Amino acid sequence: MAEENTGSALGMFNAFVDPKGLAKSVPAKLFWLWPLIITSIVFMVFGYLMLPYTMQLVDARMAQQNVPADRLEQAQKMGHMFGQVAVYGTPVFFALILMLLSWLVSVTGSIAGMRAKFRDVFSIAAACSLINCLQYVATYVVLRAKGEEIINQEQMTPPFGLDIFVPAHGALLAILNFFSIFEIWYLVMFGLTLAYFTNSSKGKAFFALTPAWFIPLIFRVLGAAFGGGSPSQ
Repeated sequence: MAEENTGSALGMFNAFVDPKGLAKSVPAKLFWLWPLIITSIVFMVFGYLMLPYTMQLVDARMAQQNVPADRLEQAQKMGHMFGQVAVYGTPVFFALILMLLSWLVSVTGSIAGMRAKFRDVFSIAAACSLINCLQYVATYVVLRAKGEEIINQEQMTPPFGLDIFVPAHGALLAILNFFSIFEIWYLVMFGLTLAYFTNSSKGKAFFALTPAWFIPLIFRVLGAAFGGGSPSQ
């Protein structure tokens, strides 16, 4: 039994290169638990390491709001506190968001005629989220290497997508940055695994994935529009 559980746990690493192998591992009992634990740990650890940059961004935003001097320090302390709470609450937030998106994918898949239970979609999503971990780690590495003082949200999102080649700001930058090499990798592996698991066409699988990228993209664009741009000169 121990060997079987170990094999099931190792199966999650198929999410990087082998969608067929991942599809075969999904039915294993509690398969979703292992990638969920690893992803939560990575996000917590690197979220903690990125706290100095997050705090710099909080302070910069407060300064841009023209907050009175007697309230600025208190506002910054509150911002720092919420930032720290967000880091330690990562496992809960991540699990809830993953559950919501997995449910929406299963509903969209059902509309397309796919037979995929929520539990199976959630397991695939959790395993493929290991790819998102790589982007989070890469983001920290880039910020650490640059060593710049953070004064706007754009600095917190290093270019891993088309934004490497296309200079942009605001909503356009958010869109270009969202479809990074890691996000495309994640969506391709998610879609192919879903297709193999349900014995459905790749077209149906990628259609079912629409909520998995469209909803986060909308929030990214809104965030850029209402507070993520470069400060005015």
